[in-house]
Amino acid sequence: MRRAPSLCIVRGAPMALLLGVACSGQHAPLVARTAYEQTYFRASHNWEFRARYESADRLFNAFDYGHAILYETLLLHPADAAQRLEGRELSFITGRVLRRPPAVPLDEHAIGPRYATLVPEVVAIFEWTHMLHRQIYDVWADEWIGPAQKDAEVHALLRYYGSRKDLALSAQPKSMELMEGQPYSLSFRGESPKFNGLIWSYHWLQMALYDALILEPDAVERHAQVDSTLARFWAMLASPPASMPAVMPMSAAVAPAFSTRYPEAAIIFDNLHSLHDVVADVLASPKVPRSQKRPVILAAAARYRDDTTAVTSREEWLQMSRAMGADRMGGVAVPNVRKP
Repeated sequence: MRRAPSLCIVRGAPMALLLGVACSGQHAPLVARTAYEQTYFRASHNWEFRARYESADRLFNAFDYGHAILYETLLLHPADAAQRLEGRELSFITGRVLRRPPAVPLDEHAIGPRYATLVPEVVAIFEWTHMLHRQIYDVWADEWIGPAQKDAEVHALLRYYGSRKDLALSAQPKSMELMEGQPYSLSFRGESPKFNGLIWSYHWLQMALYDALILEPDAVERHAQVDSTLARFWAMLASPPASMPAVMPMSAAVAPAFSTRYPEAAIIFDNLHSLHDVVADVLASPKVPRSQKRPVILAAAARYRDDTTAVTSREEWLQMSRAMGADRMGGVAVPNVRKP
């Protein structure tokens, strides 16, 4: 039986307001669209991934912790951040946080208050784009929606995502120069290769799950494919950093079916993951004085949001993905499986 449509979740909204914006056929009150910064796109598929793939969904909540504690540690403990991250924090995350992940998304302001205070604009960009991630999983987890309708729903989500011009990352592929050709580039991965590999393992799983959902039409087999993808993620953590991705996972290499079907989304997520690396590099780099870390991060975020800076063609983006090698990124999500 088809479940009733979900509520439109508005961050920070009181229950009385939530009850007034139920996801019915009626339009939400104007206050719900203007008084709060972020909300899920109103749709019947909301929370389907959480309901059907709870183990994977909970891992994403643990990923939120990993990103926030990384940035907070780099900012708060510049003298010994690498030692803390490669030791205590890595052990805590892989041994406890990922093994018993939170049931709901975490508030990064609580985990990394100094980081969130330094660059709240970038925190909002990350949250907005992570929300797009989750809602596309929801579409493909919904057993009631056929493939053609799934495509329509994903394109609606992309339009909704792009409506926030102040937060949306560009759907134009960016040159690796933005990530690897700056004075601060490679600072973090050079000092903390294990923790960097952990973050890249996160990014591999986020993309790999799309192909796990898309490429298997049978619901039972789809669950098995998701479980197999999760098992591969856990294997990446077995012997860091050797077992982890050696280069940043790129969507077109890791999730080719998803990237072919939704190139705009794939490019947005590559830009997201690149920006995550850039923020870590800026915070870790001694070449960027503490007083300049905020403006440098904001300038980098602006470059990833505009459609003109360091833009390459889609063909160049695909060639770069192939040249870097999927095996070095953690591997293709679903090898040797028929295309949809």
